[in-house]
Amino acid sequence: MSVSATIAARAAMRYRRFAISGASMQPALEPGDWVLVDEKAYRRRLPRRGHIVVAADPRDPARHLVKRVAGVDLHRQVQLAGDNPDESTDSRHFGPVPANTVRGRVRWRYWPPGRVGAVI
Repeated sequence: MSVSATIAARAAMRYRRFAISGASMQPALEPGDWVLVDEKAYRRRLPRRGHIVVAADPRDPARHLVKRVAGVDLHRQVQLAGDNPDESTDSRHFGPVPANTVRGRVRWRYWPPGRVGAVI
């Protein structure tokens, strides 16, 4: 296997694509943005305040939420918050979520072309 094929295979196992569908993370993420999520980012550590993450929705675990980490407590509970609070359903509504429900960290926006780049 070539080096580039090996790198592509490892990336495919580590990253997952997500489409942003709501306005809760504006202006950082816009509806229609497509992002890559590092699903191994929190295998050995907790999310940190300020990270943008994908987490299971505590009201419907089959659904995913994209939110910013507002805090992590000593009991491994993560407070999630949207950047646009008027458009966000987050920990203010459903409380903190267990750290193990955080699926990964949003790392890169790859669509649309005019907004490509690292997500911070």
